Amino acid sequence: MITIKGMHDSALRCVVSEDMPQSDIPGAFEEILSKGGQIFNGADIVLDFGARSLDEILVSSILTNFVWSSGVRVAAWITYDAASQDNLKRVGLPTSEPLPSSGPKKSGPRAALMLQRSLRSGQRVEHRGDVIIAGHVNDGAEVLSSGHVMILGRLKGLVHAGYEGDESATVIARSMEAMQVRIGGRIGSLERDAQWWGRKVIVRVDDGAVLIDFWPELKSAKSEEAV
Repeated sequence: MITIKGMHDSALRCVVSEDMPQSDIPGAFEEILSKGGQIFNGADIVLDFGARSLDEILVSSILTNFVWSSGVRVAAWITYDAASQDNLKRVGLPTSEPLPSSGPKKSGPRAALMLQRSLRSGQRVEHRGDVIIAGHVNDGAEVLSSGHVMILGRLKGLVHAGYEGDESATVIARSMEAMQVRIGGRIGSLERDAQWWGRKVIVRVDDGAVLIDFWPELKSAKSEEAV
């Protein structure tokens, strides 16, 4: 099933169910185009495939049977499959969430991305703004954010906060179980036998060093340490 949702700036989001067989997807796009083709003409859309991987056959079919025939402008191809992201970028297709364009442009923080799912090995989230993951980041998964990153579950994979060079960014995890964390251009290497392993932590950069600290309610009995 493909669900159509409204977004900012009158853009549309086409959410493709992860349970739909790949062979059914081209036909589903053709069906929504036949039922409501006028709403797509000239519209900005986001094609959201969730964690589904996208091969060249599927992408080519969607371009041919939906994008080019409907007159839409695709603002982003969203997938959390890292290999698919790399392939889409290689041919010049956008893979990042679009931001509101109305009103004056600001140099301040970008919109946050809230993701209510866990990330498996081989999946990646990349966002120019803060990222909140309401789930786990498993080993082999990646989160890249130009701002802060908050993981409301176990952090076992790779997180790079402030990946555009912002060393004021922080990483917050409900259960820190990762061997490495990156902030700006700094890398912190972590040890399993440290007192904060598996605990709620905040990671930040101070005076050029990556420091790890406990969440405020735990700090009375603990202290920060460089990693």
